[in-house]
Amino acid sequence: MNNIFSLRRFSQLFIKHSQEYFKTYLLSVTVLLALLATVLGFTSYLSGGNLGIKSQYAIFFFFIIGAGSIFTSMVFSDLGNSRKSIAMMTLPASHFEKYLVAWLYSFVIYQLIFLLSFYAVDLVVLNLQNSGMTGKITLLDLQNPDTPYGMALVTFSMIHSMAFLGAVSFEKLHFIKTASLVSLICLLLILINHPLATTILGVDLDKVVPLGELRIKEGESYFNIQAQSSVRPIIQGMAYTFTLILWIGTYFKLKEKQV
Repeated sequence: MNNIFSLRRFSQLFIKHSQEYFKTYLLSVTVLLALLATVLGFTSYLSGGNLGIKSQYAIFFFFIIGAGSIFTSMVFSDLGNSRKSIAMMTLPASHFEKYLVAWLYSFVIYQLIFLLSFYAVDLVVLNLQNSGMTGKITLLDLQNPDTPYGMALVTFSMIHSMAFLGAVSFEKLHFIKTASLVSLICLLLILINHPLATTILGVDLDKVVPLGELRIKEGESYFNIQAQSSVRPIIQGMAYTFTLILWIGTYFKLKEKQV
């Protein structure tokens, strides 16, 4: 077991990684804050100083997925550099410990930093837009069923697992190659999903969203069908299972890397 994970060895590796990449991560947070301030501030300006909950959630959702996928795709960038790759692979730590450090930074720590960054900027923007108003500031509530963090977490987990695997699999242009491959798979899924669902149900379908709602056309009428609330946990379970498989696949892919 000590060959796979040692708390003392892992803590030293985590501290070493944090010290080496502190400036890079600090710069990344600064860029994130600047982009959030720009987008939230511009959206508030366009809406006449009325940054609503839906707008806040849309920006939150877009940024946590977009920024997270870019950050994750670069977490194993050292593997694409021969000199850095040798230094990384010869470190006196197990593959699992190296994997765990990358996973913690790209999945857990990233979400914590993003939440703090988003709410800090959002609060400032909301205070500025309400400075001359008497209305109440409406801050984004991620526990609200209409703006749930759960949906963002499921989506981010799936995107993270794909970007994580791509970061190990590709030596160069990790984000571009991973995004292109994922887009191609999604396009293929969309193309086969409609005829497959039509064949299974035997009715004329106007719209089909993979693992989502579908719309049936009957004459001149349209009927939307969504999964029952009891089925949604099963869909989420499938999404997390897919994520877990890719995370495990990333670990074994990393183990294949040799100096």
